[in-house]
Amino acid sequence: MGRWVAAALVGLAAVSRAAEPPNAEPDEELSGRYHIEEIVTVGTRVRARTVADSAVPVDVFGPEQVDSVDSSDLVEVLNAIVPSFDVRRQPISDGASFIRPVHLRGLDSHHTLVLLDGKRRHRAALVQLGGFGAHGVDLGSIPSVAIQAVEVLRDGAAAQYGSDAIAGVLNFKLRTDDTGFDLRARVGGYTEGDGDEETIEGNVGFPLGGGGFVNVSAQFSRADPTSRSEPYDLGIGTSGLTPLQATESSLTVDGVTYHGPDALTYSYSPTGEILQAARGSDGIPDDLDTRFADHFSRVGGGRSFERPAQIWGQPERRQAMFLVNAGLPLGPAMELYGFGSHATRNQTGGFFYRRPGVAQLLPVRLSDGSVYDPRATLYPAGFTPQFSGDVTDYAAVLGIRGELGIGFSFDLSAGYGYDEIRYSIANTMNPSLGPETPTRFRPGGLANDEVSVNADFALALDAGWSTAVHLAFGFEYREEGYRIERGDPLSYRLGPFARPDPFNLEVTQAEVDADPADDLETVECRIPGFAAVGRLCPEGDPVNNALPVGSNGFPGYPPTFASDVDRRSHAAYVDLEADLTDRWLGNLAVRYEDFSDFGEVTIGKVATRFRLSEHLNVRASVGTGFRAPTPGQMSTTNVSTRINAAGHPQAEGVFPSTHPAAGLFGGVALDAERSRSWTLGVAATLFEELDLTFDYYRIRLEDRIVLSSPFAVGPMEAARLSALGVPGANDIAQVRFFTNDVDTETSGLDLVATWHAHSHLGITTLQAAFNLNRTEFRARGRYVDAEAEHDIEEGVPTLQGVLTASHARGRLGLLLRARHYGEYENTLDTSLTTTQDFGAKTLVDVEASWTFRDRYTVKLGMENAFDEYPDRGDFEVCCGRIYRSDSILPWQGRRVYLQATLSSR
Repeated sequence: MGRWVAAALVGLAAVSRAAEPPNAEPDEELSGRYHIEEIVTVGTRVRARTVADSAVPVDVFGPEQVDSVDSSDLVEVLNAIVPSFDVRRQPISDGASFIRPVHLRGLDSHHTLVLLDGKRRHRAALVQLGGFGAHGVDLGSIPSVAIQAVEVLRDGAAAQYGSDAIAGVLNFKLRTDDTGFDLRARVGGYTEGDGDEETIEGNVGFPLGGGGFVNVSAQFSRADPTSRSEPYDLGIGTSGLTPLQATESSLTVDGVTYHGPDALTYSYSPTGEILQAARGSDGIPDDLDTRFADHFSRVGGGRSFERPAQIWGQPERRQAMFLVNAGLPLGPAMELYGFGSHATRNQTGGFFYRRPGVAQLLPVRLSDGSVYDPRATLYPAGFTPQFSGDVTDYAAVLGIRGELGIGFSFDLSAGYGYDEIRYSIANTMNPSLGPETPTRFRPGGLANDEVSVNADFALALDAGWSTAVHLAFGFEYREEGYRIERGDPLSYRLGPFARPDPFNLEVTQAEVDADPADDLETVECRIPGFAAVGRLCPEGDPVNNALPVGSNGFPGYPPTFASDVDRRSHAAYVDLEADLTDRWLGNLAVRYEDFSDFGEVTIGKVATRFRLSEHLNVRASVGTGFRAPTPGQMSTTNVSTRINAAGHPQAEGVFPSTHPAAGLFGGVALDAERSRSWTLGVAATLFEELDLTFDYYRIRLEDRIVLSSPFAVGPMEAARLSALGVPGANDIAQVRFFTNDVDTETSGLDLVATWHAHSHLGITTLQAAFNLNRTEFRARGRYVDAEAEHDIEEGVPTLQGVLTASHARGRLGLLLRARHYGEYENTLDTSLTTTQDFGAKTLVDVEASWTFRDRYTVKLGMENAFDEYPDRGDFEVCCGRIYRSDSILPWQGRRVYLQATLSSR
């Protein structure tokens, strides 16, 4: 990738000699005016409606604002420019490290409808197993170079667009250029010395037929991992332990003699010496001071970072994305259109470090009585599994639209979207297989696909009012599918060492009494070289160890976990919008939906805008919403490893709410969630240069679909799980499932102010966008605990804002952006007695650009110029973590970048 970027930067000069000079017309987009004058396509079905005249709040961000963020990940771009949009960096979080959950106005990603050129975007394959269990769109599969503008509808719109549009709508408008090209090469990295990112992206347009176009976008990028970690230290020392010299041939413990190192339950010191161990309850004491673990090879699996043993940071990433948008006129009033996208992304990150004293690395007795200790032959200093996800995402939409007669238009389209993530895990083991375990596994994959067929119509009717009544109506048919694919057999196989003494080296009294004809007469421990006779193998001997099952860190999906579910739905809607008087605009929308698994529902919305004066509008809306649980939320089954407060790995099982395992703790079939929302705001233009919008909103969600808090699995529950045939039941320490357990109310304020100035010094734009948001629980059942309630209500900043100043004069452009994150609080546990307050932080970004020869632009920028970090965590930051990895505030530090652009437009 480095050679590609270098070649692109050098090749800019060669390409310029063949390029025709572009038109030198002034580009109004340089002024940054992408909002008040912009025609919007969301929140209204009237084509000529502007942001200022709309009855609902809409923000529009143009290509320069999108391009002002140095990232090949569209999620990071939106996080920097949209104040009510949040995303968290989640390392060591299974698939959430690769497809990150996003939030708009404090609600989950599945409460925000994502449109690509007005067409519904399919969901990602991953159901998030952190937080409340979101299942939304993978925004990272859309190349930012293909986007002409981003429309953010900050209003509930389920009655207009269907399920998911409860918090709002994100609409990505695609580029339609039919000539010219843009080529960009970008390099950047963190001043910590890591996270280098290289990107090549381009867009080119071609004419097609009589007035048609084909617009092609491509992006290739590579990002190195980062590490914001400190040495993994559990405070476990080696005091009181003395090395066992190689010359010693035996060791006596409690009167029992072990002959030779192969028969000894032993462990290692930080320098590799065999230690004489005082026996712990599991046979292997916690005898390794893990601060020195990074001196051993193979702990980290050969990643770029050899130390420390456990890495907290962004994963390594490789991606390639393509998008083609096309339109072809079929006559003066009809167009055939379509677009398609394809994205592949590979990402790799680490899991929790397994120190030598944990159960996964216990020694066992083989059939000949010898000891197999994985610390001696496989992982002498423990190991850190390396988890990878290969994401493939593609979609296509084909449609025809046009006008039939005066005022009547139609849009017929069909689309298909597919997203899958295939997992692999390396530098690990299936402990139950003993010495036969591989160290690399394919634990399975997830896939989500959707089909949508839409018929939309619009008609202008003369009702004798100020203007025509705009009637829009349409129909939608959808199919949704979700699949869990089983892993390779060794990733979930129950090996012989899943139970103690699989080779019956220990003869018990029951075995002696069971068969009088047997030669066995004595209860004994039949281990070669073990001198004691007439007693069982002593406590702590490897023969008594039972080891976990499955590829450690992420056990493979067994056939019993694999599933393939689908759903069908159809909907019809009617949308009326009219200027009732010269000042008064009214909008009414009603939608009917029928789901194959949840029945039918009717929802509605009323919105209005009243013009108090030429420069002042008042607007309001009220509506209801409906969201059925996704097929993924209904069928997700997963067992993965978590680290408890003591630093020990333990398995957590997530099961469908109707699974018998969930039923043990009260799980029942999911129901749909319903919402009620309303907004009230003003839009004003002051002094002809200052545009201001101010909106209050409230969203009530009843029977909200959430992931339950964990339920502890005791011996009785483990036995019942085993009786139900749950794979690895004896290893599962806690269980979670989806439930309709809470009612919430989210309320807040959005303030957007933009000021423009044109003078002999150039064009200056100042914009301030602030979001004040709060979510409160109105009701909570027994499946979500007090800690989860506190963290949802208090665990994110109430106030967030973005201040942006841009100035353009001639060939020079300057940008200054300040991102503000307010205070928030976290609690340790359900008692709510231990909390930590996190202070407000402001991150400052700066950028300078220079354009020469009318087609070259060079940008030099710095994000988080003052190298701000969130406050260090006082708790829930074990195992080398410094900052809470679920922090809304970015915690990677200062970043610098350089971008070169060649444009023939």
